[in-house]
Amino acid sequence: MNNKKFSLLLAGLMFVMVVLQACAGSSASNFPTGKFADPEDPLVGFEFHEDGTWNNFYYGANEVWGTYSVKGDLYIEETNNFNCGKSPMSFRYTFDGTNLQFELTEESKKDDCEGRRDAFDGTTWVLVK
Repeated sequence: MNNKKFSLLLAGLMFVMVVLQACAGSSASNFPTGKFADPEDPLVGFEFHEDGTWNNFYYGANEVWGTYSVKGDLYIEETNNFNCGKSPMSFRYTFDGTNLQFELTEESKKDDCEGRRDAFDGTTWVLVK
């Protein structure tokens, strides 16, 4: 009887470990965090934080911020404090270890938030720290 309980407990623990590992793998992303600047003007750019928040910096000011999520190769702006455009809004991204490049998706090509659309339309941001 004790062996049967132990076997069931062990099987249950293994199941939980497999589920947790699968969940971690599906939400894991290689989206980078850190400070990324315009290669032509290092005083302008974005900071992406591990907690899913971001902010835009512009010559020392942080006037725009919000939250984001990542799904595969999609960066998704969930919120922004300016209520600019529809949220969430998605953009494709690639990262080579230094350069973070964004491309518009079919959805974001129709984004009515011009500043956001321009910031992610084929732009490359360079990791500075």
